[in-house]
This record gives sequence, structure tokens and C-alpha cells, in this order.
Amino acid sequence: MIKINLLGVAKPVKVAGPPPTAGRHALVFIVSAVVAFGIVGFFYKYWSSEIDTLNKQKAEQLRERDRLAQIRAENDRYRQQLDQLQRRQDTIQQLQNAKVGPVDYMDRLGDVVNRSNDLYLLTVTPDGARVAIRGQSNSVESIANFIADLKRTGSFDEVQLRQYYQDDQHSRLSFKFNLDCVYKLPSATPAAAPATGAQAGQARK
Repeated sequence: MIKINLLGVAKPVKVAGPPPTAGRHALVFIVSAVVAFGIVGFFYKYWSSEIDTLNKQKAEQLRERDRLAQIRAENDRYRQQLDQLQRRQDTIQQLQNAKVGPVDYMDRLGDVVNRSNDLYLLTVTPDGARVAIRGQSNSVESIANFIADLKRTGSFDEVQLRQYYQDDQHSRLSFKFNLDCVYKLPSATPAAAPATGAQAGQARK
């Protein structure tokens, strides 16, 4: 069935709503900005907390490193002292085992060595009419003082330094040396001569 508009009046057309106003745009912008700042603030606070935690952990690790470094330094010092004592003991044992020369010779050589805190004898062996000494020291000055002390005793003659060289084993600087000398046997005290008859008579007078 076909409807015919006999009145000749056009049907009203629906008109769309008014376009969004500037206030609505501003509201959307403000809400977006608030959300964005909220997200940024959250991550800023989270990352700041993480940074503070890492800084605290770093400080603790630095303190632990310093503490371990002090312990290591103490251990190195004790180990060095132990090595020095062991070398002294080995030197004395070598002298006793080798039995080089008379007891007086070993006593005098031990007295000279004990005057230095950083000099050790490694070997003491006879070499013909001379005695070869091989040792180690922490400085060249100690070697020079050792040679001077040997000469000063009067029991060692013709002290000659054959060689010395730097040795940096075990990450510690030291100097090894070779020298030889002649040990002078102590002269016997002459016995008193018997008194003659004339002297005895004078003594009685």
C-alpha cells in the first residue's frame, strides 16, 4: 500500500547534536594529564626506591671489601713472619746437619746472622780452603752490613761477595747473594812456661 502525503508538508529531519565544546576538550586533556602524571610518579617512586636499595647494597659490599682487605693484609703479615721464622729454623738446622767447621765457627756465624732481622742463610758449604755461603735478604744494605759484621768479628778473613741478584718470587722483592770467606781458627792461649830454678829462688826471696 502506498501512502500519499496530501498535506504537502515535509517530514521533520532529525538534526545531530551540537559539536563538543572546548570545555569538554579541556576536561579530557586534564584527565589524561592526571593519569600520565600518576603513571610517571609511580615509576619514579619505584625506581627511586630501587636505586636507594642498590646504593645501600653497594655501600655494604664496599664495607665488606674493606674488612676482607684488612684481614688479608693481616694474614699476609703473619705469613711473612712465619716464613722468616721458618727460614731461621732451616738455617740453624742446616748448620747443625752440615757441621761445617768447629762449633766456634757455627756460633760466631750464627751471632752475625742474628744481628739482622731480614737476612737468612740458605746454604753453608766448604769450598776447598774457603767456606761458601749462600743467603737471602730483603735489601742490599743488609747484605753489606752482613759482610761488614763478618769482617768486624776478626774470625772471618778474605770475605768476598761473588754475586747478588734480585729475586721477586711470591710477589715479594728480595735479594739473593753468594759469598765466600776463610774462617780463622781461634789461636790457643799459650801455656805458662815452667819457672827456672833461679826464678824460683828469686820468688822465694
